[in-house]
Amino acid sequence: MCKAASKFLLGIVGTLSIISCQINPGNVFNENSVGEPTPTLFGTAITTPIASEATSTPMPMKISDICVFPVLNEVTGLNDEAAVYRFDWVSGEERQKIATRGGQITIQGPVNLTSGIRRLLIVHSNNLPEILRLSSALKPESNMLYDSHTDTSEIRTEDGVVLSQTIYDPAGDIGELKPSLDVISVERQFAEDGGYIIRLTTSEPNDGVYLSSFENIELLIGPERYAHRILNNGKKVNLKYDSEGNYSIWDGTLISQGNTVTWVLNEGADINFRVRTATDITQADSTVLFPVDKMTALWRASQNGCR
Repeated sequence: MCKAASKFLLGIVGTLSIISCQINPGNVFNENSVGEPTPTLFGTAITTPIASEATSTPMPMKISDICVFPVLNEVTGLNDEAAVYRFDWVSGEERQKIATRGGQITIQGPVNLTSGIRRLLIVHSNNLPEILRLSSALKPESNMLYDSHTDTSEIRTEDGVVLSQTIYDPAGDIGELKPSLDVISVERQFAEDGGYIIRLTTSEPNDGVYLSSFENIELLIGPERYAHRILNNGKKVNLKYDSEGNYSIWDGTLISQGNTVTWVLNEGADINFRVRTATDITQADSTVLFPVDKMTALWRASQNGCR
């Protein structure tokens, strides 16, 4: 474990715990499936008139224009719309409504989100969530890419440097299993030195009651996985599996605090990732694979005509 990455973790999460994982190297995205903006319906900058007068209810809609371009849906073989929306966030606001080509969406930000213009790129291939939560990493002039098909997002600087990547997962999709195994989000945050953390958040903290031999939380990155295993006596073991399924005790940094588990890593920053939870009896939850290549292709396509 690199000292720089450990320092990065301490600056973000303070005191946490340790864990382990695996990854699926599949699902390589075909960059050719993302089209450049065109002079017709797709790729046209659409001016949206917005009321400028102030209101007493802080739910403004502040979009200056929309740029639309086509994205091939590899499942249906048809083009979906992707659109870039600009919005002006005012410090102190909690939420803001945006009228998109897929319907109205509410964006919600943390209290420390500073004022300024941001860009939101949405792939309209599925229904939008009622609320899309913004990260404090979304600084003024930066960009958030959201893929409604996979329910994933990526934050990039104005120059395209990736700051974070997030997988969203629905709460309550594990039946009667423990809420501490119910994944609601997984975020990868990058440090300037190339290291990164992956923070998994569940619906509730672990209650310390174990009805099975063990509970497992796994992080999968490429052909490897890291497993954070909690035995029914409360003992925790962190394992690492290689591409052939061989495992060993992992002595890297893993922080477990409340309803979050955080890994500190140095390798595989450009590889797809996902997580899954299980007991010794059954699988509990499993997220989609974060589409690294697809996000890169979307970013490049948006830069061709939606600056």
